Amino acid sequence: MKKRQSLMKLVLLLSVAAAVAFLVPVTLAYIFDETEPVVNTFVPPAGLNDQTAVEIKVLKTMTNTGKEEMGPGGFKFVLENTLTGEKQTAESDFKGNASFVIPFAGKDAGQSYFYSIYEINDGREHVTYSESVHALQVDVNMAEDKPVATVFLNGEEVAECQVRFENLYGAPEPPDTGDRGLIWVYMALLIASFAGLMVILRKKTAK
Repeated sequence: MKKRQSLMKLVLLLSVAAAVAFLVPVTLAYIFDETEPVVNTFVPPAGLNDQTAVEIKVLKTMTNTGKEEMGPGGFKFVLENTLTGEKQTAESDFKGNASFVIPFAGKDAGQSYFYSIYEINDGREHVTYSESVHALQVDVNMAEDKPVATVFLNGEEVAECQVRFENLYGAPEPPDTGDRGLIWVYMALLIASFAGLMVILRKKTAK
């Protein structure tokens, strides 16, 4: 009786194993045959690689307080990213004009960028440098699949970004030698000498 039960258990186990061995490959084959392949349908937004640029114009003026004059050319300015510390420099031409250009791409959309603009004090004699620091904010967004930059200068939105710096130049005048105050004395002596000479000539002529 026990041998018969053991034999039945063995037959049952073999049947289950055979069924599993047959059904698993068939099931997997059915799944792979009937399941559609996964296709990546994500389309990146257009304009991510498109470029736009923001130009910051610098106008340098020089006020001369003495007789000598100095032009607005050759002064240097810095555009500094306040978050990264990255800097650009520009130098004014003989008219006092300089400029910075900041490029942006579509991938920059949705972000704001902050900068400071200031003048470099290069230690020129008798020059009072501007200590102004201008705050610049650029917001980048997408409009019709193109990047668009909105510029704020010192907290106000501007269509054209222009910053101004004014310096003073006052070279000292040459020291007074004292001769200027005696010019009328010299003139009087010259006239007196001329008059005396005329008197002497008249006397000689009269003799």
